[in-house]
Amino acid sequence: MVLTMALIGTLLWYGDHPYRAAIEEIKRIGFDYFELSLDYPLPEACDANKLKILIKDLGIEIAFHSPLDIFLAQPRREIFEASLKVFRKCLRFASNFETLYYNFHINWKSPTSPFLEVKEKIMENGIKACEEAVRLGEEYNFDVCIEYDSNFDERFLVNGLKLTFDVGHFVVDEVKKNKNYMDSIKDFLNKFRDRIIAVHLHDCDVGKLIDHLSFGKGNLNIEKIVELVKDKNYILIETFWRDLNKDVVSYSDLKNNFNYIINLLK
Repeated sequence: MVLTMALIGTLLWYGDHPYRAAIEEIKRIGFDYFELSLDYPLPEACDANKLKILIKDLGIEIAFHSPLDIFLAQPRREIFEASLKVFRKCLRFASNFETLYYNFHINWKSPTSPFLEVKEKIMENGIKACEEAVRLGEEYNFDVCIEYDSNFDERFLVNGLKLTFDVGHFVVDEVKKNKNYMDSIKDFLNKFRDRIIAVHLHDCDVGKLIDHLSFGKGNLNIEKIVELVKDKNYILIETFWRDLNKDVVSYSDLKNNFNYIINLLK
């Protein structure tokens, strides 16, 4: 375990199955935990007992990322209810573990979303989903976090709900608004300091609006950002791309990214 206040993690997904080799590698690099994405065919395609034994044997902790193909603020009732059903199933799966936190997005897709009555339904359903997330998180005894993305609305932050601050998502949104992203980050972190427990950290090219880059391959001031977020419980290194060509990161790249952040946290 690294000598810092925050636990440092990285993301795993179905493409890493059967998981042992991937988990051994990230543990070897030095990560404290991983965030397992539950996109289809998970969670059904994962044996909870076997994974539980594996992470115990390897001495690593686990968090979860909700599937991205569910629409927890969808205005159409049938799709919303189906999404809630999958959401509940994934939260129940996470209850098999000593889960650090469960991270999710509020998504919807509708060409009529600009209309006021549809916006109201989106907000109504999104709030219902967030309330259900908190209820189940309390029942299962782990924190549930809504992740910042372009759909974020502070009205979704119902009592008891935590927040994941995704640096790249936030920066891209602020740059599109022609705002100073560092000033905006400071304001956001100050406003929601009691809600944010997790940070998704990656570099970003603010000109090309490409995020999830390895550190040093974009042009964010990562040193200043780390200084602002180092007091949070969890920092997830979410670097998908080696460079602007979007070559997928290798374990060697991931190790470099890990070491870079650890050095900043010392």
